[in-house]
Amino acid sequence: MGEGEQELFEKKLSKEEKKARAKALREAKKKAKEPKEGKKDKKEDAEEKKEEAPALNLDALDLDAHKDAKREAALDKLSDDDIIVTYESKKGVLHANTRDINVSGVTVTFHGKPLIEETEITINYGNRYGFIGPNGSGKSTIMKAIAARAIPIPDSLDIYFLDCEYPARDDITALEAVMESNDEVGILEKQADALNMAMGEADEEQQTSIQMTLETVYARLDQLDASSAEARATTILHGLGFTKTMQHMKTREFSGGWRMRVALARALFLQPEFLLLDEPTNHLDMDAVLWLEEYLSNWDKILFFVCHSQDFMNSVCTNIVRLDMTYKKLRYYSGNYDTYVQTRRDQDMVQIRQYEAEQRDIAEIKDFIARFGHGTVKMVRQAQAREKLLQKKLEAGLTTLPEMDPEWDWTFPDAGELPVPVLSIENVSFNYPNSVELYSKVDFGVDLQTRVALVGPNGAGKTTLVKLMTGELNPTKGAVKRNTHLKISRFTQHFEEKLDLTMTPLDFFKQKVMPEQPIEKIRPLLGRYGCSGDQQSQVMNQLSAGQKARIVFAIIAHEKPHLLLLDEPTNPLDMESIDALARCLNKFKGGVLMISHDMRLISQCAEQIYVCDHKKVVKYTGDIMDFKMHTRKENNKKLAQHLNG
Repeated sequence: MGEGEQELFEKKLSKEEKKARAKALREAKKKAKEPKEGKKDKKEDAEEKKEEAPALNLDALDLDAHKDAKREAALDKLSDDDIIVTYESKKGVLHANTRDINVSGVTVTFHGKPLIEETEITINYGNRYGFIGPNGSGKSTIMKAIAARAIPIPDSLDIYFLDCEYPARDDITALEAVMESNDEVGILEKQADALNMAMGEADEEQQTSIQMTLETVYARLDQLDASSAEARATTILHGLGFTKTMQHMKTREFSGGWRMRVALARALFLQPEFLLLDEPTNHLDMDAVLWLEEYLSNWDKILFFVCHSQDFMNSVCTNIVRLDMTYKKLRYYSGNYDTYVQTRRDQDMVQIRQYEAEQRDIAEIKDFIARFGHGTVKMVRQAQAREKLLQKKLEAGLTTLPEMDPEWDWTFPDAGELPVPVLSIENVSFNYPNSVELYSKVDFGVDLQTRVALVGPNGAGKTTLVKLMTGELNPTKGAVKRNTHLKISRFTQHFEEKLDLTMTPLDFFKQKVMPEQPIEKIRPLLGRYGCSGDQQSQVMNQLSAGQKARIVFAIIAHEKPHLLLLDEPTNPLDMESIDALARCLNKFKGGVLMISHDMRLISQCAEQIYVCDHKKVVKYTGDIMDFKMHTRKENNKKLAQHLNG
């Protein structure tokens, strides 16, 4: 905790400590007012009695007691994770009604490694911030630090940080789990009653303070509106893909991805003043992503989220915050992602020109000094003057080159030609044991020219279709025919299963992927996919999801497949890696089938869109933006039907 924390957040005292302090203050005042000689007058006696009257017990009105305990636990967790936060201390205290965050000199270190150094954190109420930066740069760690209030954040801002899925429980349904967060209403109502009772006993100064707190409590109660709570909860769950039946299922019956949706629904239902989300679209299908995109685009408080979907950020963001790894700073940009790209390009061009001009000036000065520093008296004086000018320039600080985003050269080698049909699904029907039919009489095929994006709602069977194609599952009817020489590589949503996380990337490749190859061949392959330097010798369990995903793509490159089956490949990747993947797929000579909700990747790489729904796989006539607009209209119709019962 920085020095400013002790000033801004007073240590929590027990009731006994508070009473003892109040008594000591009364005794001190009493002693100060005692006359040196003679009797007290009536006025002094009245003042003494007033001092001795019981002080207003504000313990019951401490609205932040549970927040303090929660905050202390979060700070302890930061310490346990070896996350250290320091910042520049400011005089004074934050006003109770302040809703903006402005902290200077912030440094965050993780296991001794600085993620940001002496930078500003500026977050204004009413803005929606997209937080971007390379994989492994520390975005999630910085969000943890902010959520734990390791920097001064106004008490009036309640924070909700969504960083884990809802627990698997037998005693609570999805709807109840969302409504569970409505317990806050009961707490607020009790606080309002206590404040109203205390108003009569309070003096004028206390009444003003109580009135301000009451207004905050009533505003929050209006926001939560218990009478419409269930309707709001069901609407949010519906938007995130829960049917009426699913809303009444126990949370243990859901997969981790669906429990993450429950947790997201809870966050949206609570409507916190400050909402932090880490990759909120990762566990959603396209329908739910589009609903969430529209929902968050109307968020009127503070939204701060990590996301690598350009289309999503264009619709939601009012501001972009970039983590500059080179200089360990946070850079702020107004507008959505496209605006950020253009603004940054313009700023970088100006900075590069300034840098080049300064370097030319310095080179000319140094050349002049070298040529004339030992000539005539006149020229020596000029050289000395130039040397002083150079020293002033250096002391004033020179323009640095802007941080350049890496451009990874990802390549999947050509595995060679295969005669058609490469893979065909013929009259296939499928159902899991004791379940309804998922597919009925499906005909579908791929070859080495295939560039298909498979879209559709969760539960429609997109991942199941991929498993049927690879032979992991067998159809209940029909046949899946594969060329005997066909080599398939998969990237799944559980891509980490392809790795041994107890090993380093270098050891893993040497022992399990390329045992016949020397280290000199392995290092450049890993480096091409963004795993270079110290990362190659770091245990993979310590790497970020994006860093581990890039290692999996290096494995796929080594496998030399004819056919790539990619299930949500962009979920863990940063912008630069997504661009590298898109370039790689466009150069790839084999077939590609991808399941993705990333509009940009689909628009760059897919030549055809197939919709997986209603037990069929059907080609869509139109591009991905047409499909987005169509899906949005359908979602609005379904939502209207839901609201009308």
